[in-house]
Amino acid sequence: MVKLAAAAAIGATIAGGTTAVATSGGSHEPANLGQVKLDVQAYYGNWVDESGKHHESDDSRWAADVRRQVDGAQRYLATRLQQGVRNPAIVLDIDDTSEVTYGWEADNDFGFDPVKQEKAIDDGAFPAIKPTLALANWAAQHGVRVYFLTGRKEHQGPASLKNLANEGYPAPAAAFFKPETTPPDYLPCGLTCTTVQYKSGTRAHIEAGGATIVLNLGDQFSDLSGGHAERPVKLPNPMYYLP
Repeated sequence: MVKLAAAAAIGATIAGGTTAVATSGGSHEPANLGQVKLDVQAYYGNWVDESGKHHESDDSRWAADVRRQVDGAQRYLATRLQQGVRNPAIVLDIDDTSEVTYGWEADNDFGFDPVKQEKAIDDGAFPAIKPTLALANWAAQHGVRVYFLTGRKEHQGPASLKNLANEGYPAPAAAFFKPETTPPDYLPCGLTCTTVQYKSGTRAHIEAGGATIVLNLGDQFSDLSGGHAERPVKLPNPMYYLP
């Protein structure tokens, strides 16, 4: 998975930061990268433990934004259940939708290292996002199928599922990881799928099995594009961008 780290936040106002500086020549230089990183830390309510590790805060603006989005999603799901929707399902991305990577990102100065990411997944270093965890369990308790659909690679599946279970997520109806060797028949783009093709194609596959995807939660617009869900739900993530 290729990440464009904190630099992708440039051009967007985050936690009150500035987006551009006007120069005397009338042009606009990008926001200062160091300031953008500080803005991201402020948004997450950054705090550092005794070992020097970064963490997000439950009372941060990020946490409040997540709660608002997930609460609205759950209200919509409850309404659809009352209306008698058939074979309801929800689809959840993992990174920064089901689990938060902020602390790890901040520890690495918002840069992406695939070797370090692999170790973090193996070590179960990414904690659950509490509102998403609560939504997933509420859904499962009300007869809604829960699916995980992530850009993590296929070989990272066992460790990822172990971590999600340890965090208290319900056993999914299925979990889908980016294929590395043999692509499934329902993805005609094979191993060259873009994120949108892979995720929308997989949602179409879930629908073809009879499920009605009521909610599709993700932190990237590429998690949500391409249809095959009644309500896409965008969770905030100013740390990186995945096209």
